[in-house]
Amino acid sequence: MISFPARGWIEDYFLRAELDGKYENGILNGTASVAVGTSDKYTLRVTLRELSKNGGQVVASVPEKQIKTDRTILDIDFKLDVPGVKSWTAEAPYLYSVELVLSSGGKTLSKVTQRVGFRTVELKNGLITVNGQAVRLRGVNRHEHHPLHGRAVPLDYIKKDLLLMKSHNINALRCSHYPPHPHLFDLADELGLWVMDEADLECHGFYDAVARPLDIPEEMDYEERKKLAFDRAAEYTSNNPEWKGAYVDRMAQMFHRDKNHASIIIWSLGNEAFYGQNHKAMYDWAKAHDPTRLVHYEGDQKAASADMYSYMYPSVERLVQLAKTEGVAEDGSYEKPIVLCEYAHAMGNGPGGLEDYEQTFRDYPRIQGGFIWEWANHGLWREDADGKKYYAYGGDFGDVPNDGTFVMDGLLFSDHTPTPGLLELQKVIQPVMFEVGDRSLVLKNLYNFLDLSHLVATYKVEEFGDMYVPDILSSVMIAANPRTVPLLWHLKSLVCRSSVPNRRARLT
Repeated sequence: MISFPARGWIEDYFLRAELDGKYENGILNGTASVAVGTSDKYTLRVTLRELSKNGGQVVASVPEKQIKTDRTILDIDFKLDVPGVKSWTAEAPYLYSVELVLSSGGKTLSKVTQRVGFRTVELKNGLITVNGQAVRLRGVNRHEHHPLHGRAVPLDYIKKDLLLMKSHNINALRCSHYPPHPHLFDLADELGLWVMDEADLECHGFYDAVARPLDIPEEMDYEERKKLAFDRAAEYTSNNPEWKGAYVDRMAQMFHRDKNHASIIIWSLGNEAFYGQNHKAMYDWAKAHDPTRLVHYEGDQKAASADMYSYMYPSVERLVQLAKTEGVAEDGSYEKPIVLCEYAHAMGNGPGGLEDYEQTFRDYPRIQGGFIWEWANHGLWREDADGKKYYAYGGDFGDVPNDGTFVMDGLLFSDHTPTPGLLELQKVIQPVMFEVGDRSLVLKNLYNFLDLSHLVATYKVEEFGDMYVPDILSSVMIAANPRTVPLLWHLKSLVCRSSVPNRRARLT
């Protein structure tokens, strides 16, 4: 229970920190909902500050708003222009602090602070852009999981997860399939991740209610099964007007809890709930209340009420075909991008085909990446009476029916240590690449915003244990998105020093 002063308090606030049309200056638009309990005069003060670690200086402030009202909740709009603001991206997550103070008679009644990042999310030239720049999503799907506590995940454990993502070149997170611990977004704002926040909505069990009486075989192509069953399954809830209020409520609850976080660039309407008029109602509500973010929903296969086409587990060949044809005009133009909300299932010795997918993303910029399924195994630590200790999953609790091993499909083991699959993914999605071409070493920068001045490049040329000319290249200034530069024009002379004819040297 939280107590508030009877005379007045700040009930809610929505801060929209964006950039101007040139992506140079900041614009903070805000709405504060203020509850007052008497007919006294009130004042609302809004201040933008640097974070304490950056000095805590006041950057800008709104002239004090004088409020005179009586026992009501009042929405107060305000705006701050911030010249030369430092923008927020997942690669360089710069944050400020906004302070809202409600006072009366010189006494502070209510004070809230919220960290904000200035960024503009748009659909531009058919692509997802942040601050005018198309972004590549190198993401994962994450469920709430702890091997001892199940869904009750401590915040330090969540931080460990996000740091592991960052250290393995993962830059995006899909919250599958419900809004997670609310403070996860504080960490994502600080550490830098592109986040897809997903409404707690899933009802694909109705597929079985339709498919089983029709005796649709599981081995049938998934797209063909969808044609036979999905429209009929949608009639239970997604296309049933009696469920409209419940669907919109799932969107509204997610929005109101999480709306003030820079890391959230996409709202998702849910997962595997087919498609119907209630999703359209959710989309319309989201756009009416928050035009600053994009909206995703994989079940909307024609992207009628989504800002992107989204697919699960297409083959590379089908993905290329979709990029060339789905929503493409005769002149080759398109209005919406493609993302893979799930791909490269990490079960068993998976994920597989990673380099093939990554090369496809590079070859077809319309495909802006995706989210590996999934981040971690869901095993729960168990100690039996006979002393046996293990990570338990479907069926180990006497639970029938169950999903068997289908919760053991992550890039992390159940104790959240990396599997070999995560290490391979880290290599495949690395934002810096080396290639040898024309007897020169070529360095490619695949970041969307950063140059490479924060990195140090080292190289050496070896011949069966004999090393030639090791060197270090520091402060490599290569602009982002993506750029290439030859580093060693003299590599030919280095390699040709080999003392044995036809013997190859190795570049590291």
